[in-house]
Amino acid sequence: MYQKSVLNNGVRVVTEKMPDVHSLTIGILLEVGSRHEKAEENGIAHCIEHLLFRGTSTRDAATLARMIDLAGGQLGAFTTRDYTCLFAAVLDDYRTFALDIFGDLLLHSVFEDESIKREQEVIIQELEAGDERPEKLAQQLLKNIAWNNHPLGSNIYGNRDSVACLNRNNIIDFYLDYYGADRIIVAAAGNLEHEDFVAQTNDALWALPTSRVLHAENRGNIVDFQAGLEVKKRDSAHIYFALGAPAPHYTSENRYSAYVLNSLLGAGMSSRLYRQIRDERALVYDIGSSYHPYCEAGMLLVEGFTTPPNFIPVLYHIVETLQSLCTESVSEEEIWRAKERLRGEILLGAESSNSRMSQLSTQELYFGRHIQLDELVTEIRAVSTESITAMASDIFQPGNIALAAVGAIDELEQDYVLSLLGL
Repeated sequence: MYQKSVLNNGVRVVTEKMPDVHSLTIGILLEVGSRHEKAEENGIAHCIEHLLFRGTSTRDAATLARMIDLAGGQLGAFTTRDYTCLFAAVLDDYRTFALDIFGDLLLHSVFEDESIKREQEVIIQELEAGDERPEKLAQQLLKNIAWNNHPLGSNIYGNRDSVACLNRNNIIDFYLDYYGADRIIVAAAGNLEHEDFVAQTNDALWALPTSRVLHAENRGNIVDFQAGLEVKKRDSAHIYFALGAPAPHYTSENRYSAYVLNSLLGAGMSSRLYRQIRDERALVYDIGSSYHPYCEAGMLLVEGFTTPPNFIPVLYHIVETLQSLCTESVSEEEIWRAKERLRGEILLGAESSNSRMSQLSTQELYFGRHIQLDELVTEIRAVSTESITAMASDIFQPGNIALAAVGAIDELEQDYVLSLLGL
């Protein structure tokens, strides 16, 4: 059911037919994100994502909004460190309509000075709102520690100074550098015929030029992980923390072991962290882990929040849990549960056209091919207890961990944390 075509201008089109639905999800994935930015233009990709919906040479923002509402579905966008995605979920008879909107946004956006000023104000409000959410702040501080000398460590939204300095000239320059046909993947999943969809995509996007920075030129070397501690003191009832260790990048041959390791460590209520620290000791309300892979780096991240008196005990037990994975063999039953959880996520996700579109587009971006569900499940089931112990031993080394915390933490506690983490 998967098919791929390439338009004459280099746009890649990947589709998967789901004949039992009456809708489809379309994604326009552009290989441009915050990792492509210079320090002084941090946040420009996110700003352009906003501006694409602020009017074209043929339609103003109000007209675009009415057209989107008329489709009766969802249309939006988001920016990540590796890419930007425009997406639409519509009834199948509105796919030409949605593609026409995307083509207009990508070919005819005008980036007016007034719109730029308005979106700068909106994004600065987003930044201020993020600072007021301690869990988001802790994660951003962590990535800034770990990848301090690389754009991966920067805030996707930018910072107040960099956003305030953006102007129409550098926005257009950045757009011409990175938003060309050769950096675009159009993915769709749902009720469609591939050849018809390719023809409609070509009608909408044939005029897109090639980007000035070719899509393969900025694939750099693996980014080094830096250990460290960052504390943002706040007088609050809770301490929010984010602890990270280096993990495989997105296309690493060890990535399946990283997914399974994360699953048994902190992904779900039966995971080690949740069971041992939340259920058995009641030291936190919530705790969990996640695996964040990117093109040039990866991180296994542990997050949660607790009261100030419990902060040190929580960190102690987190470190204890990480060390146990390095020194003790994982039981066959535990690794089986972790694999089954991942298998369930994969197969349940396949029921959604949005999830299928997302898989189609990101797999094409990172691997240049479609990875079948059977292959994913087979690779996960092939992960051994030995590979889990080896990976844990490799990444959970003393002095190899970064930690960010937001809350009421005194100097003596910071000294103990540094010692606990081997820093």
